[in-house]
Amino acid sequence: MRIAVTGGTGFVGSHVVELLLQRGDRVNCLVLPQEGKLWLEGIPASDRLRFFEGSVTEGASLGPFLAGCEAIVNIAGLTRAKTEEGFIAVNAGGAINLVEAALALPNGPRHIISMSSLAASGPCPEERCLDEDDEQRPLTPYGRSKAALEAALRGYAGRMNFSIIRAPGVYGPRDRDFLQYFKLVSRGLRVIVGERNVMSLVYVKTLARAIVSCILNPAAYGQAFFIADEGEYDWDDFSAMVEKSLGRKALRIRVPEWLVAVVAFCSEAIKPLLRRPPLLDRHKLLEMRQRRWVVSTAKAERLLGFKPALSTIDAIAETGRWYSERGWIPGRD
Repeated sequence: MRIAVTGGTGFVGSHVVELLLQRGDRVNCLVLPQEGKLWLEGIPASDRLRFFEGSVTEGASLGPFLAGCEAIVNIAGLTRAKTEEGFIAVNAGGAINLVEAALALPNGPRHIISMSSLAASGPCPEERCLDEDDEQRPLTPYGRSKAALEAALRGYAGRMNFSIIRAPGVYGPRDRDFLQYFKLVSRGLRVIVGERNVMSLVYVKTLARAIVSCILNPAAYGQAFFIADEGEYDWDDFSAMVEKSLGRKALRIRVPEWLVAVVAFCSEAIKPLLRRPPLLDRHKLLEMRQRRWVVSTAKAERLLGFKPALSTIDAIAETGRWYSERGWIPGRD
């Protein structure tokens, strides 16, 4: 079958595209003008992999990209923006544009799998995990934009089949955010920020497999799924696994929350002057202050047969090897 993928040249999307090609599917990949193929650079364009210039924010560019496809995998989205309106325009508005463009085609795709986020649901109560039936209480503009995406897709029920994937923090080969923890440990520092908070994580290859398992799967129609590794972790746990994977002994340093708040305040003050919004701002600080971001994957296990591709410790080791092989961090001692 032919699948239309947005965000396919990026971190998560490139793993999805590679998995689709490995199983014999054909892929149409939407690429922003002048952006290039990024992580798909080494795969030549062919009938099995076609590239189309366009943007989810420009509905007129989507028709040729969607023509001939049976399903859409929508991974394109913003994780940083200067305003809530900026998040909404891409994360929710982009999904609406895709559905409208597909419905305008007589034989257009009638199933969309769209990436959402744990941020759309918000933190979970003490001593239990979130499930998909819990009321959504997003804390941040990013989380609210993903909740708006989900609401928009539900509005097309009866005309477009949809599936929603809610992911927690995603790590793995090609990621540059979690890379910072690997870099610190490789330099002999194990940094713990603030008080203990516990979270779910998901390895990118586990996430890609879950996304692909939803495509044209009636069990996934009209459903939202949390996808995560087994277990729950705090940053001390994560850093310890990175330390083990790199074969390094690091000095454990705790950074007080007040210092993080000062950095967030300064980042917020200079945000209008930056070309790209900072990673840490008052919204990120609010999320960091929540004590539990833990989800249940029971629904995905029941309806999709979901199982993590690797244990977290093995997935972190695989990620560390990938970083080392490409020179992003020093090699293992």
